Amino acid sequence: VRPGLLSFAEDLNTLTRELGVDRIVPMGLFIRGIYGGEKKKGEEEYAGLIVLEQGVEGDMFKFRLYNTRDELIVPTHYLKNYGVKVYRMIYVGEINPFRVNRYLNTLLSERGEAMLKKFLEESLKLNERGVSVETYNRIRKLIEELQQPGIIRPLTRDRFYVVYRRVRAFTAATIRPMSDDIIVKDEVGYIETRSEDVAYYYTAILNYLAFKVIEFKRTFIRTQYGKPVLAVYIASLPWNSMDEETRGRIVELSKRLHEKAPGKEYSNQRVALQEMAGLSEFKELVKVLDSKVDRSKLEEALSLVSGFGAEKGEEEPEE
Repeated sequence: VRPGLLSFAEDLNTLTRELGVDRIVPMGLFIRGIYGGEKKKGEEEYAGLIVLEQGVEGDMFKFRLYNTRDELIVPTHYLKNYGVKVYRMIYVGEINPFRVNRYLNTLLSERGEAMLKKFLEESLKLNERGVSVETYNRIRKLIEELQQPGIIRPLTRDRFYVVYRRVRAFTAATIRPMSDDIIVKDEVGYIETRSEDVAYYYTAILNYLAFKVIEFKRTFIRTQYGKPVLAVYIASLPWNSMDEETRGRIVELSKRLHEKAPGKEYSNQRVALQEMAGLSEFKELVKVLDSKVDRSKLEEALSLVSGFGAEKGEEEPEE
């Protein structure tokens, strides 16, 4: 890595300027307990913050949490009192190349962790007699284990975002929030821009670089944070460095790939990228970028996000 690159990585403002975007966020919101923790031998399972069912009837709010059988029913004013909302969360396991499969409905409080815990405690008190012992115990354990930030900052409606996995394979997709309740979890990084074309462009570049890691038989490093975005700069692939005609073609191919990307689960992102590599639009994208990128700069960029050696498992990261 060139001297000065590390300070560059630390100075996200410089990188933001160089890439011509509004914001680079290397890590989303730190939240724990969405799926009730890891299923370890001998450890009790507990409820998760993911909301499987929800609805309002009159002045009552009904909801059922992940890993529980019974729904809880509380007055709607509880939501207001404790600042509790159901957010739509972008989770690392739902990001594939050129596609976010789905958003996860997640219960959080805009007033912080203590208020969310109080809300769940009060909900349990109200429903103590109507739920099974198992549901009761699992939610009690969730109250002990959950973590969330003091301030929840949703994505800005009508901006464009490149969301990417910041653990191992940094595959990416473009989204445009149409509501004020979209949040990003901490295993995901993102780029924010007002330009639709710029977002589709950088999504294409990140997926291209991730594909190159595989093609060059390299191994993804585990924790990426902002490194994939810095790699775009090192490879001399920022928006403003690319001629207009090529840029336009990359945007067009990226949009088509977003339309074609299958909404399915993959065992890992290598498999996902290899499947994308079979599409004519992806083949053309790779060909176009291969003709524009300097090989030595590309290799320098890839050395920031990958190495050589045995892959240490590419299963989905723990939450």
